[in-house]
Amino acid sequence: MGWERARSEEQKEQRITEIIDATARLYETLKFEEITFVLIAKEANFTRSNLYKYFRTKEEIFLEFIKHDIVLWRKDVTANLKPGSIISVKEFASVWVGLKVQHKRLIKLLSILHNALEKYVSIEKLTEFKRGAKEELFVMAEALCSLLPVLTIEKAAIFLELQIASAIGLFQMTDLSEMQQQILDDPEFVVLKLDFEISFQETVEHLLNGKLSR
Repeated sequence: MGWERARSEEQKEQRITEIIDATARLYETLKFEEITFVLIAKEANFTRSNLYKYFRTKEEIFLEFIKHDIVLWRKDVTANLKPGSIISVKEFASVWVGLKVQHKRLIKLLSILHNALEKYVSIEKLTEFKRGAKEELFVMAEALCSLLPVLTIEKAAIFLELQIASAIGLFQMTDLSEMQQQILDDPEFVVLKLDFEISFQETVEHLLNGKLSR
């Protein structure tokens, strides 16, 4: 396919979508450290110089990738959690964890956000990313308040931040290599073995019960 420079905002958005889609395909089989600016350009059928017209670094591309996945997650949350659809904290936690598992790529991406991405982009790009993420979280916080009226926006926002931190930690503790898994299967160490969904559901329940009781 021949490359043609985007001449409108709609065309620019299409180019960015193509870049993010290419990055997502690479991320299915490669680690973040293995993906390069050149690989992304090649996968998207861009020249390196053309890719520079949209992003200056791989880290900027991954920030956009995360923003894309946050939007998908927010859409799922607001579509599946409607007022009157949940009757208990336990039921909410079960639905919430189910939605989170459907977006495990986002958890994986968030696990590299602070150390591998945010430190290596410009303050302008980081501010833009933070502003967009804040807007998406605010929409989800409003949805949570409609679902659980005893929650304030502030409590809902804190819950969202804490559950993200918990999900990242549990993901890193359960996304194991074959050797790590083999060791934890040994009866001597099985007490150290965690299941992401079970542990995350318990965490969500504890977080919400704490917020609802204050």
